[in-house]
Amino acid sequence: MSARRALVVDDSRSARAFLTRELERHELTVDGVESAEQAIDYLSRQRPDVIFMDHLMPGMDGFQAVQAIKNNPRTATIPIMMYTSQEGELYLSQARALGAVGVLPKQIKHADVSKALEQLHLIGGLAAAGAPAGTSGARASGAASSRAAANDGSHGTAADIPVHELPEPAEETDGARSERRGERRPNLPALPPNLRAILDAMFAHHNGEMRRFVVDHMENSADRIIGDMRLLLQDQPPQAGYAPAAVRPANWGSWLAIVALVIAGLFALEWARAHSENEQLATTLAAAQQQLQASQDNLTALQTADAQVVASETSPNGESGGVAGRDQNSAVEGVPFGELPLAGARTEQVLSLLGRLKSQGFQGTLQVRSFPGRYCMVTNPAGQLVQAPDTTPYSKCDQIGNPREDNGSTSDRESIAFANMVSAAKQSDKGIDVQISAGTTDEVLTPYPAIGDSLLAGEWNRAANANNRVELRWQASR
Repeated sequence: MSARRALVVDDSRSARAFLTRELERHELTVDGVESAEQAIDYLSRQRPDVIFMDHLMPGMDGFQAVQAIKNNPRTATIPIMMYTSQEGELYLSQARALGAVGVLPKQIKHADVSKALEQLHLIGGLAAAGAPAGTSGARASGAASSRAAANDGSHGTAADIPVHELPEPAEETDGARSERRGERRPNLPALPPNLRAILDAMFAHHNGEMRRFVVDHMENSADRIIGDMRLLLQDQPPQAGYAPAAVRPANWGSWLAIVALVIAGLFALEWARAHSENEQLATTLAAAQQQLQASQDNLTALQTADAQVVASETSPNGESGGVAGRDQNSAVEGVPFGELPLAGARTEQVLSLLGRLKSQGFQGTLQVRSFPGRYCMVTNPAGQLVQAPDTTPYSKCDQIGNPREDNGSTSDRESIAFANMVSAAKQSDKGIDVQISAGTTDEVLTPYPAIGDSLLAGEWNRAANANNRVELRWQASR
C-alpha cells in the first residue's frame, strides 16, 4: 500500500515544520510550500491525499486558493483542511461554504491532528488502540474493578464534590503564607478563593488516585509473586538428609524477604513517578499564576488609559488629545501574552476612539501600529510555549520571542473582526483615514534589562509585557 501524502501550505516556516512533525508521526509523507501560488503549481504535478491550507498569506489568500482548487476538476476532490489562527462558527461556515472540510487551529495538540486525520479517513480509528486480549486485558479489568471498589465509599472523593460546595480557604497572615510557600518558592500573588479551592480539590483527587493505584499494583504484584513461589516450591522434590518440617520455614523466610524487597522497589518507583508529576503540576500552576498576574496588570493599564480618555477629550480641530499616550494625540494599548494584537479588546478600543473622533467632527488620519514583545518562554508538559516562571534564570529560557510569529505581516496581526470593523469605518466616514502598520521587536517602549548571569525571566518578561502593545496616533488634516 502506497504511503499517504499531505501538502502543507503556510508562509510561516515554523508553522509548516510543526505540522509536518505531527503528520509524520502518523506515517504521512509531507510536502510544504509557502504560498498559494506555489501550491497550485505543485498540484499540476502531484496529487496529495489532503491539503492543509493557511488563511492569511502574501498574494493569494487561503480562501482564494480553496476556490481555485475546487473549481479545477482535476483537484476538486482533494480534501482541504484550513490550518489557521482564525476561529469561530462564522469562519468555519465560510470555510465549509467554499469547499473546505474543517478548520485546524495553529495552537494544536497531537490529539487534534489524530482526530482530523480520522475524520479524513487517512488513519484508523480508536479500535486499533484498544486493550490487548488475554491475561493482560483481564488484569486491566481487575485493576479497574479494584479502583472502582475503592472509590465506592460513603464519603466519595474530592472530584465528586461540586465546586460551589467546596469550603472557602481560611484567610492567612503574611507570616503564615510565607512559611507555607517556603524559602525556594516564588513570591507569586495569592490565587482567588474559588480557583484555589478547585486546585486543592484536583490535587486531593490526584493524590488519592495515585495512592489507590500504588496499593492495587503492589497487592497484585505480591499475589502474583507469592503464587509463583508456591508453585515452584510444590514442584521441587524433598532433598535427602533434611526433614521437610525443618527446611520449609527457612526457605519461606528467604522468599518472603525477596518479595518484600521487590515490593519496596516497586513502591519507590511509583513514588518517584508521582513526585515527578506533582512537580510538573506545580510548574504549570506557577505559569498560570504568572499569566493571571499579567492579565491583571494589563487590565489595570487599560482602565487607567480609559479614565484618561474621559479626562482629555479631543477638540474638533484636533489640537487636544483623546486617549492617554506619550502625547495628547496618541494612546498605547497593552496586548496580553499569546493574544492576536489587533483583536478582542483592541477592536473595541479603536471602534470607541473612532466614534469619539467622529462625534467631535475630527477629520484626518488615525494610525494603528502593533509591536511584538520578546518573551522568555519555556515548554510546558503539553508541549506548548508559555511564559517562564519569574524565578527561572534567563539562561534556561527555551526560546526568546513571541508565540505569534507573523514575519512582520500586518494581516497576520489582525483578526477578521478587526479588519471588517476598519473597512466599515472607512466606508461610513470618509473624513477619517485609518492606516494599519506593523512595528518590529527593536522598537521598544521599555528597554530590556542587560543580559547577565543574575538576570531572571520575571524581570525580562515585565519589559516584554510593556513592549507587547498597540499604539494609536491621530493627526488632523491641515
